[in-house]
Amino acid sequence: MTRVQAFPALLMTVCLAGLALGMPQAMAQTDDDNVPGQKNANRDITIGGWMRRAPHYPGLAAAYFTIVNKGHEPHLITGVTSPDCAAVEAFHSEQEVTSHTASLFSHFTIPAEMTMVFPVGGYHLICRNFPDTVKTGDAVPLTFKFLGGTSTTVNFTLKD
Repeated sequence: MTRVQAFPALLMTVCLAGLALGMPQAMAQTDDDNVPGQKNANRDITIGGWMRRAPHYPGLAAAYFTIVNKGHEPHLITGVTSPDCAAVEAFHSEQEVTSHTASLFSHFTIPAEMTMVFPVGGYHLICRNFPDTVKTGDAVPLTFKFLGGTSTTVNFTLKD
C-alpha cells in the first residue's frame, strides 16, 4: 500500500472508530423525564397571560403572555395544550406562517434568568376550534409542558 492509499484508509478507520465510540454516548439519553438540570422547570418558570377571540376568524383565539425563568438553567417548552383547544400553535402576526412556525412552542428554549414577552403583533399562541361556550371573563387553562417531564397549567382570562 502506498502512502497515498494509506492516508484515506487511516482516515476512514479513525472516523469509523470515533463513530462507534461516540454512538453509545449519543444514544444514552432516552428518558426525557430524567434530563439533568430540567427537573425544576415548573418551579423556575412563571407564566402570565390573556386571550381574545381572533377577529374575522371564527373558532380561533389568540393567547398573549409573558414567561419568566427565575432559575439558573435554561428550560425547554416541549408543548402547549388546552382542553378548550383542538390544537395550540405558534403564530406571528406579521410573518409568513409555516409548519416550523406553528410548532415553535414544541421546542422553545427559555434562557436562564430571562423574561420573554409574546405580545400582540408578535409571536403568540393560536387556539384552534375555540368553543363559543367560553365567554369574556372566563378562565382558559393552558398547560405548558417542559423537557424533563414537568408541566404547569396557567389560566388565561378571555378578554374582548
